[in-house]
Amino acid sequence: MNTGNIGSRLARAWVKAGHELVIAKDGEAKKLEPLLQELGGKARFGTIQEAAEFGDVILFSVYWPRAKAVVNLAGNALEGKVVIETMNPLAVTDKFEHYHDLEFMRDNSTAEVLQTLLPNTRVVKAFNLLASPLLEVAAWSETSVPPGIFYATDDESAGEITRTLIADAGFKPLNVGALKAARTIEQAGVLIHKVATLEYGGGDYLNRLAITIVEANPGPIYRERVV
Repeated sequence: MNTGNIGSRLARAWVKAGHELVIAKDGEAKKLEPLLQELGGKARFGTIQEAAEFGDVILFSVYWPRAKAVVNLAGNALEGKVVIETMNPLAVTDKFEHYHDLEFMRDNSTAEVLQTLLPNTRVVKAFNLLASPLLEVAAWSETSVPPGIFYATDDESAGEITRTLIADAGFKPLNVGALKAARTIEQAGVLIHKVATLEYGGGDYLNRLAITIVEANPGPIYRERVV
């Protein structure tokens, strides 16, 4: 739902993995024509409601200020579905400048709000920390430790489905726990922005950096404790 920069990257990967898709746009549908031609017979265009009706799993990749409006466009079609949401809690100034809504982030997450709006769905938080140009495995082909995809959900079966889709996109799934942990995932986005700005000077580095979990190899060096 709302196939944009993130959704189009994942659509390519999931079609390659053998999934069938209905892709929709919250806005100008004609923007999807080149993508549909590229994806071929495994994907077709639909309205927001048609995409919601078609999918067993819904990618809710929506501009955060438009979330409620897109939920309304989907109607009751999302009930019972697994809904993977990729949003970040970005507020916008009068000059259309975006920034992390830190006040909101202290006690909430976009995933929890979406679950409240869609109480009969199984919401999963995932795919929000990588800039869209990094959501293609080719971007990491010469990187020794590619990033994982953190996810959070209250529904174990929805989590297992999401793990499969993360792997089908070419990444390693990293389970963060219950949906409330989406707050931690979203706050990690602030960390990435801070490091990109203060250590790398910002600019294109916002599209080059990611975080993951690294396991020590050969392993920890234990020594006698000094008290």
